[in-house]
Amino acid sequence: MARLFLNRYVGSRVKRLEDLRILRGEATYVDDIMLSGMLHAVFVRSPYPHAVINEIDTSDAAKARGVVGVYTWRDLEKGLKPFSFNSSDPFYPLAKDKVRFVGEPVAVVLAEDPYKAMDAAELVVVDYEPLEPVSSVDAALKDEAPRIHDSAPSNIGFDRTYGCGDADKVFKEAPIVLENTLYNDRVYAASLEPRGVVAHYDGETLTVWSSTQTPFDLRDEILDKFVAPPRSVRVIQPDVGGAFGAKIPTYPEDLVVPYLAYTTGRPVKWYAYRREDVVSTTHGRDIRATLEVAVDRRGRILGLRGEVVADLGAYPLGAALPAIATRIISGAYDIRAGSVRALGVYTNKTPLGAYRGAGRPEGIFFIERMIDLVADELGMNPAEVRLLNMISKEQMPYKNCFGFEYDSGDYPVTLKRALEALGIRELERWAEEERRKGRLVGVGYAFYVEITSGGPFESAYVRLEPNGRVEIVVGSTPTGQGDATAFAQLAADIFGVELEKVRVRWGDTGLIGEGVGTFGSRTLAVGGGAVIEASKQIVEKAKRAAAELLGVDEAQVEYEPGYYYVKSDPARRVTLLEAAERVYRGESSVEPPLEAKVLYDPKHPVYPFGLHAAVVEIDGETGRVKVLKYLSYDDVGKAVNPMLVEGQLHGGVMQGIGQVLYEHMAYDESSYPLTLSLGDYGVPTAHEAPIEFKIVMQETQTHHPHGVRGVGEIGTIAAPPALVRAIENAFKPRRVRITRTPVKPEDIYKLVKEVTDKI
Repeated sequence: MARLFLNRYVGSRVKRLEDLRILRGEATYVDDIMLSGMLHAVFVRSPYPHAVINEIDTSDAAKARGVVGVYTWRDLEKGLKPFSFNSSDPFYPLAKDKVRFVGEPVAVVLAEDPYKAMDAAELVVVDYEPLEPVSSVDAALKDEAPRIHDSAPSNIGFDRTYGCGDADKVFKEAPIVLENTLYNDRVYAASLEPRGVVAHYDGETLTVWSSTQTPFDLRDEILDKFVAPPRSVRVIQPDVGGAFGAKIPTYPEDLVVPYLAYTTGRPVKWYAYRREDVVSTTHGRDIRATLEVAVDRRGRILGLRGEVVADLGAYPLGAALPAIATRIISGAYDIRAGSVRALGVYTNKTPLGAYRGAGRPEGIFFIERMIDLVADELGMNPAEVRLLNMISKEQMPYKNCFGFEYDSGDYPVTLKRALEALGIRELERWAEEERRKGRLVGVGYAFYVEITSGGPFESAYVRLEPNGRVEIVVGSTPTGQGDATAFAQLAADIFGVELEKVRVRWGDTGLIGEGVGTFGSRTLAVGGGAVIEASKQIVEKAKRAAAELLGVDEAQVEYEPGYYYVKSDPARRVTLLEAAERVYRGESSVEPPLEAKVLYDPKHPVYPFGLHAAVVEIDGETGRVKVLKYLSYDDVGKAVNPMLVEGQLHGGVMQGIGQVLYEHMAYDESSYPLTLSLGDYGVPTAHEAPIEFKIVMQETQTHHPHGVRGVGEIGTIAAPPALVRAIENAFKPRRVRITRTPVKPEDIYKLVKEVTDKI
């Protein structure tokens, strides 16, 4: 093809096609699904973080008004298999003989309405024998710590060391060694829509509606975990009210509800109330790092070593997270000697899982904080330290010390451009002047590298009708990002049709048999690649019909969006739709329909990068922090729709602000959760948003056919180190060092008092 895109829609700020239906209240979420004869499930959950189950008495609950059935694992074990792991005991959909976190499901009640089910659930009597809980990774790693999993030799669920070079030699010879311990505390995804599942079996097909990011995985898990699965399983992802990684896994409820629908013959619904969602949905972050950095006297980093430890909670659903954090921990810097141990440790908490960024926010937070430490200790400008240590363009593709291979990028040039474009020097001078006047204002920035658009593949089915209508079904499963609009933009430009003629559908294993899902900033990058490749196949298929219309050999025909023309005589041309009409009328040797299904292999990930900066003001009397400005300079690859990119950046940054200033999933010393509602958990609102946002995009093409990098998680990766540095900067010229998130008002107030007392 001479030209792939018409460039009428791709690159334009097209309003989201999905929004009108949602704004009109026509969206369908899990709890909106009502089926005739539906039963409602309520789960009985453990009130203990660690206990043996001696007996479960369901007799009173079973006799309650409106109750159809009460089930324990004893009732399900012949029909369901548990989740199994190499490093732990199985995770039973209903606890078998032991509970390992507050909120673990123990029994389930089915009743004619949810209120009767709730009442009956309170009648289930469980005889627990409490065990000593393990409340922290430090407690879990002690030799005398209670064993959470009897089949495991210790409370370590993941243990691997990554590195390169001779780190011990480098540290022995280094003139300067600096160390720090840094924390990313536990957070909760806090989707506006909690998790929920509806299932119905019609004697042939088990249909499941789930608020999930991965309907194909859920379908496959049902087929695998049912001892005698139905002939057909169809999983539908309705509209999803937020996900952020926490709706990737298959949870116990995702198996139990479909199984009860399958065995009772009646539709079953479960929809979590907020307190239930808080304790049963995977949490994020909760990773700390104890690091040493070896540096020469010019500020050149010679080596990095240490330990990254994740609190996995009760089961290893997030066992990969400490590995991801470790493998990205060198960030944008050319570190040639390193040794970092990645540990995942079991405790009696809700299991850890993916949360927007999934290991990358933690790893980048750790290295950016260490870079700032080097700058402070050596009295250097933080930008100079970064430039001195950055990977150069000539080194690309670059395999970092811990195993990730970056695809492309000019980090030093990008940093210089960002400092200029965002006006960082001017902001720093302004902040310094304001501090002289008594205001606690600070400027901080951080450089990030992110990994996106991984495999294994993504699918798309595309069909072109002779009237110019385009039908697209994708295996990608957007959860509110606006990707359907971007898919439509890609196809409309390739076919040269109006955007309104493109229809995009997703989230249904019955529409397209294979797919992967939405996570890892892969939806547009990989899903869009599948749409492009399928569209190109249709264009290629119709070329023969165009050649017949033009009266030339097919090899003489070239295509540009919407038209075929003769290479030697470009004025001789026919439209794609004229060729399509010939095919559908049976006047061509090309067999209708004009359709294609593609599994697009991304081959390897890509790595977005850039600089984010924050300007904050601290109220010295309350310790509250206000983000005055947030600025970003991001290499996003091709921006198919800049407005969607900005929306993703705004959302990610707000979640990063939440992590730094407000959000904390707190537990007491006995592993009991203290944060049980959105009244306790500080989700930021529009009031907490930066007064000013500034976003600058840099577009460096990638190997994907549309050149996209993926942007969904950038904000949560870059915002925390930038914000923390800005808070530190507000106290200049006195040195303040912040080592953990969240940075609570009481912590900042204490810093204000300490600094004031020293004056």
